Amino acid sequence: MAATTTPPEQPEASPRGLGFSRSHWWILAAAALGWMFDAMDQRLFILARTPALRDLAPGTDPADLPTLAGWATALFIAGWATGGLAFGLVGDRFGRVRTMGLTILMYSVFTGLSGLARSWPEFAAYRFLCGMGIGGEYAAGVALVAEAMPARSRAFALGLVQAASSVGAMIGSGLSVLIGPQSRVGGYAGWRVLFFFGVIPSVLLVLLRFRVPEPDRWLRARDEALQNPEPGRKLGDVRAIFADPVLRRRTLIGMTLGMVGQVGLWSIGLYTPELVRDALFLERRAAVAAELAGRGGAASAATAGGLDALARESAASTGADPAALVARWKAEADGYVGWGTLLQDVGSLFGAPFCTWIAVRYGRRRAFATAYAMAMASVWLVFGGMSQGRDVYWMLPLLGFCTCGIFGVIVLYLPELYPTRLRTTGMGFCYNMARYLTAGAPVLLGRLAIGAGGYSRAAILMSFIYVFGLVVVPFAAETRGRPLPD
Repeated sequence: MAATTTPPEQPEASPRGLGFSRSHWWILAAAALGWMFDAMDQRLFILARTPALRDLAPGTDPADLPTLAGWATALFIAGWATGGLAFGLVGDRFGRVRTMGLTILMYSVFTGLSGLARSWPEFAAYRFLCGMGIGGEYAAGVALVAEAMPARSRAFALGLVQAASSVGAMIGSGLSVLIGPQSRVGGYAGWRVLFFFGVIPSVLLVLLRFRVPEPDRWLRARDEALQNPEPGRKLGDVRAIFADPVLRRRTLIGMTLGMVGQVGLWSIGLYTPELVRDALFLERRAAVAAELAGRGGAASAATAGGLDALARESAASTGADPAALVARWKAEADGYVGWGTLLQDVGSLFGAPFCTWIAVRYGRRRAFATAYAMAMASVWLVFGGMSQGRDVYWMLPLLGFCTCGIFGVIVLYLPELYPTRLRTTGMGFCYNMARYLTAGAPVLLGRLAIGAGGYSRAAILMSFIYVFGLVVVPFAAETRGRPLPD
């Protein structure tokens, strides 16, 4: 890729006073689209996870599906962490734009292959490799925007990049409304068709190749490292973030703050499809029991089983076709889940910028504390209070607003912790070591969800991670009003 440069720090101001030139807009568009498609892939996985595993592991007891889903999610997150660490080094050594191109290609290919999986281990392997691409793209894209934008517009630009992730998640949810994960489309399972849409981001490579330059900050750091090859000036040296006591402290605190937000999202907030399906099942079971009682009968133990058993119980009384009943119930569940997660994504679209605004106006520490407090409150309300399908229309937007607010702070905060020569390395380590710590949390949630209380009880117990975050916040470095380190 050509070693072109970004425009000067103070180009002719745009009509809105952002100081953006045409090149700035291209950089912002590429980074935002990259993170948008990342989020679309994540949402498709969340929506298709349980239906895919049900098809790929047909002999699995329904009660064991939460554990299987937890392992698949853990491997996806572990892949994300591995890619973030590996491509963080690549981003500092070989450039932000080159790294973005490689990682976008990687997650596009393996998302498409996820739709062709023939067994659950194969599916989990593709998700691990897809996660590597997503993890690498995030650090490269955020560093590119942070370094290329005028200082007065950096927070605004990074806020837009984070908001783009909500748009991507909304696209994924919208696709699931059109193509239910549990449906059949042209002989293919709906969840397979959804993953095929994940190949689309590869067209972004054309934009990156011809329109997006490497930032001047990185080019200067590269040239300086070539002219002065001392160990302390090396690009992408992970040892340097621990050799310096200031960077070491920042890394440990930043990693912890990121871990809290990620556990809250991946082990609680993104299990709303399972929460909604659980709530709908309980609602239907109560309706069938009431129907049988109204006909003078009594509900048998079958009403405490799975969806198929419940359909047979209802059909025995009404004369309906059990298979048709199951198909109708699944379609109804897909509708509630799709619209519910779409509204959850709309909430996140506003929640992340809200916390970015708090970070800019009142400081990073206050923004972190606000985000953790409102996330915990929303988890208790939603997972403790959802009892019927229509609850999704107001509960899930609130949950999205509150649990995704933290990422509006993270996207602004992490680039401010490291100098240019270590930025994607430090961000990759900080954000993705946290992901390794996060990877086991979905497995824990899956185990806690077995038995009475299901996902509701499990999520409420897991939400105490936010208390840990609130304890750590006072030790974080306050970077508000300080220039981006060179």
